[in-house]
Amino acid sequence: MNELIKERVKENIGKEVLIFLINNFRYEGKLTNSDDKYVEVLDRKSGGYQIILISEIKQIEIRE
Repeated sequence: MNELIKERVKENIGKEVLIFLINNFRYEGKLTNSDDKYVEVLDRKSGGYQIILISEIKQIEIRE
């Protein structure tokens, strides 16, 4: 599952996302960067950058 998430994230840098983590936290904002372990999201709520471990992601919604 993580490989699919990594692939989709890399294809959609710059788009709006909604990310749900396995601990039920959620982040909404602009996907700004990623590597093999982490994604970076410009969080709409806090106005800051969130660095999220890909293995902690339960679900990701990519918005057009």
